[in-house]
Amino acid sequence: MAVATTAAMAAGLTACGGSNGGSGGATASSGSSTPTTSGMRVAYASALDPNDVADQLGLDAAGAKVQTLNADSAVIAGLQRGSIDVGNVDVNQAVAARSKGLPIKIIYVAQTTPEYVFVARPEVGSLADLAGKNVGFQERGSQTELFVKNIVKEKAPAIYGKVKFLALAESSRRAQAMVAKRLDASPLESINLAQLEKQGGYHQIATWADLSGDASKAVGTAWITTDKKYASDKAQLTAFVKDLQKGYNRTYADKAAWIARAKKAVPDVDASLLPAVYDIYVGRNMYPKSGTPALTPETYVANERFYRSVGEWTKQQDDSVMAYDLIDAGAAETGTSGGA
Repeated sequence: MAVATTAAMAAGLTACGGSNGGSGGATASSGSSTPTTSGMRVAYASALDPNDVADQLGLDAAGAKVQTLNADSAVIAGLQRGSIDVGNVDVNQAVAARSKGLPIKIIYVAQTTPEYVFVARPEVGSLADLAGKNVGFQERGSQTELFVKNIVKEKAPAIYGKVKFLALAESSRRAQAMVAKRLDASPLESINLAQLEKQGGYHQIATWADLSGDASKAVGTAWITTDKKYASDKAQLTAFVKDLQKGYNRTYADKAAWIARAKKAVPDVDASLLPAVYDIYVGRNMYPKSGTPALTPETYVANERFYRSVGEWTKQQDDSVMAYDLIDAGAAETGTSGGA
């Protein structure tokens, strides 16, 4: 599967929000060597959902300015343009961008495993029933695309050519399209599955773990920056990843704080569903844990091999995309973030 072209990423889209200038550099004030993360410009590739709440606890501690764009390629373009400092994208998109010659660096992990589950309307009993049906995914090159296409190809190869795969951004919009019968199945986030299950009949027909090979070792999303930012502001980025880990530590330790922050971050979500969704995330060890680097040279090899096996790129990619020093620095953080 092809990701957005290098030219498209370099051209990019106009980022919303954020300041027009830089993030203020890596020092708290003139003449000070203490790094500050306040005002760092951070962008997501889509609207926030409950699985991003753990991030917010860390981003609050960092004093970061958060904005949401509409695609991984837009985040990568914003980094190249200098309109943002750090981005949150699918880990395979970061490596794919590097394979295209873009100077991208993975500085930390956000979600240690892809969240998505393949959900179908009541009348679709299994993968084999998808012939002639409309199946949605986020965008070309996304984990949702490789998930649905490869799971059908592996488990129901006879009907693969008969499935209509359609790009539709945002899990919530795909869930709405399923209710409206414009989509018959789609990979969705846990919160949207929970919403559909309340209506009755909607159900899982596959999970990420059903994929073959190194799928179980695949990392979900990553925090990225540019090689230039990594080289010039390493102290600031180190403080930033430590703040992120403080947020993840608090998520694991304080369910009430996570729910309170979720109500602010995603106010349109049915609050009655949040406790169960939190339990899903924590039960899956969705976020990096203190003391355990979320990506190592060994797990990078497994991820590179897996994503290459499902067509994300053709040639083996070395780990020059990785900033292991920052990943190790974040993993060493044992503190927790402050109030929600």
